[in-house]
Amino acid sequence: MNELTLSITDLKSKVEKLVTLHQQLKKDNEQLYLDSENLQKTIDEQKITYELLLNEQKITIQTLENYNKELIQSKNEEQNKIVSDTKLRINELVQEIDNCITLLK
Repeated sequence: MNELTLSITDLKSKVEKLVTLHQQLKKDNEQLYLDSENLQKTIDEQKITYELLLNEQKITIQTLENYNKELIQSKNEEQNKIVSDTKLRINELVQEIDNCITLLK
């Protein structure tokens, strides 16, 4: 009978250990689930932040491209004006030279 009592005691001890381990695993599982939810929230927040930054970057790039186009256009207009003014001045000088030649004849 003593062996039976020892076996029952041993079995009871093992069952208690299993119950304790089971409870600990349940707690660990719950904690892991909470951690997973928190990580998912963080990922979602980072995705939103990424999208916002990406949109800001696109806007900045578009703004800079527009500014660059305006600068190029302004430079071209300025160069065209210089060329036009230079041509006018050359034409004036040619006319003046022609007048001088005519006077010399």
